[in-house]
Amino acid sequence: SQHHVEKALSLIGKKFKELSLTNIYAPPPPSLALHSLPMTSWLMLPDGVTVEVVVANQVNAGHMFLQQHTHPTFHVLRSLDQQMYVCYSQPGIPTLPTPVEVGIICAAPGLDGAWWRAQVVGYFKDSGEVEIRYVDYGGYERVKIDTLRQIRSDFVTLPFQGAEVLLDNVVPLPVNNTGFASVVDETKLLHTVFCFQVTNYDNATGLPLIQLWSMMGDEVVSINRTLVERGFAQWVDNY
Repeated sequence: SQHHVEKALSLIGKKFKELSLTNIYAPPPPSLALHSLPMTSWLMLPDGVTVEVVVANQVNAGHMFLQQHTHPTFHVLRSLDQQMYVCYSQPGIPTLPTPVEVGIICAAPGLDGAWWRAQVVGYFKDSGEVEIRYVDYGGYERVKIDTLRQIRSDFVTLPFQGAEVLLDNVVPLPVNNTGFASVVDETKLLHTVFCFQVTNYDNATGLPLIQLWSMMGDEVVSINRTLVERGFAQWVDNY
């Protein structure tokens, strides 16, 4: 119970006085206005601690989206996906009003007939298209506006599960003609369990810079260095 948890924390705090016992996971925020969702709508990556994650989407060798699959809110995503599938499989759901507001959250077609939460990050009025970022599963897509649907307010109460990150010290190199799909396939990053730690923040984008590790038996392997060793990226020291 919460009472026992607090009692245990109190005893731990008395024994280990230097230990920080603040909760690194903030509770899910209440339902918010869709037009100006603050950053608290995103499930933030905790600073200074090592957490297990999976790579949900890889934009390039140094740019990816992580999911904290051990976080208490993560299991709710499957239920949300099912509810959105039922809702948006029906005809007559309103499309987005135009001109489309950049930053707005909407429902967008995902893989295999699914509907995923997405954020509009660019509006191309002449072609009737927008660029969207999938906020739970990661990745960017340019789509026709009429493929998107307005999102119900109860579908945005769950914090967005896809944390966008850059690998620290890693600058991606141009890939050869086989394209980036082969890089993803060869590095086997997608949907494998890793540990990560936030080490800095990128000045240009504000995105977290991270070190990513995999556990091979008892061996800890740096993904940042492995990508460089495989020739997919260049190592750059931070000063």
